[in-house]
Amino acid sequence: MPPPAPRPPFPRYEIDTAAIRHNFGRLRGLLPDGVAAFCSLKRDAYGFGAETVAEILTAAGADGFAAARLDDAARIRRAAPGKPILLYGGTLADQAGTVEALDLMVTIGAAEDAVSWNARLTAPRPVFLKIDVGLLRFGFTEAGLADFLETTLPACDRLEVVGVYTHLSEKPDAPAAAIAAQKRIFDRAVALCRRHRPALRWVCASSTDTVHTERDLDYGMVDVGVLLFGLSPPAKRAALGLQPALTGIRTRLVAIRPIEPGMPDTVGMPAGIRTLGIAGFGWGDGFPKRVPAGAYALVRGQPAPVVAPPHVEQIRLDLTGIAGAAVGDEVCLLGRQGEAAISMYDLAAQWSLKTEDIVCGLRGHVPRIYL
Repeated sequence: MPPPAPRPPFPRYEIDTAAIRHNFGRLRGLLPDGVAAFCSLKRDAYGFGAETVAEILTAAGADGFAAARLDDAARIRRAAPGKPILLYGGTLADQAGTVEALDLMVTIGAAEDAVSWNARLTAPRPVFLKIDVGLLRFGFTEAGLADFLETTLPACDRLEVVGVYTHLSEKPDAPAAAIAAQKRIFDRAVALCRRHRPALRWVCASSTDTVHTERDLDYGMVDVGVLLFGLSPPAKRAALGLQPALTGIRTRLVAIRPIEPGMPDTVGMPAGIRTLGIAGFGWGDGFPKRVPAGAYALVRGQPAPVVAPPHVEQIRLDLTGIAGAAVGDEVCLLGRQGEAAISMYDLAAQWSLKTEDIVCGLRGHVPRIYL
């Protein structure tokens, strides 16, 4: 007799790999021929698992990847040998050995940054220049860039400038005039770079929202991130035909507590609760640290309100009126259970969060199940 199939782990996150492939295809289809699609997989691909996602996107035709930290870059490199990987600014030159071992493209954002990397690298390395267009973050100002290209770069014999990029303000309420002003700064910087490095391979200013709205920002490369996982407001998601990649958050009831009159109560139990269920998923697993009003999970296909306060590894559910609830029953915080369902957008409304805030709260110790 064959051994029984292993039971799925609890708690767990469920990830739809077909949705990631679909979303990449939709976004790639917006781009003109010759525009490279780099995929930003920072913060372990926003909680979806950088190594697995990089493998999916490599097969789907991604031209390259970007990461903010060396651990993410290492995960991507295991899945995508030979693919170009851009390391965003913030890693210091004392990590040059790791950068060379992983074959990464470094971001340079200041003259002193370039000098440090040039001194630490053992061989010529492709680098990008980052331009600050007014966000006051990592990157060259216009004046600093001009001086760098004239006086510092010629002495940096181990830096091969292959690209230049920026991040524009993408606030939902950012006026078109503000984006246009940032673009003018970037265009002047790109023209200056091309005078010094005519063979510049990659130029990038478009990411996230502007990938689908601003064709004049395509240049030769775009950088897409959270849209790969269908994380966008419903109207935009519908317009682009994106699909949420996080389709399930599930755990189980680990205990049931009857609440009787006169029991000690130091947490202020709401009146009317007669049965509490203890579920193995807490704020240490991705649940909000403060229980939002109206938060609930599904138990036996019925809504079970979450009772404050949450704990690191557990939440409490009001099971009053859910007949037959038992230890071991599945608790569904996201996904379908019977005839009922909680969508990603339902959950965002419940928790008073944006969808990207939910996935950036995913924890690495909770198993991911790729469907």
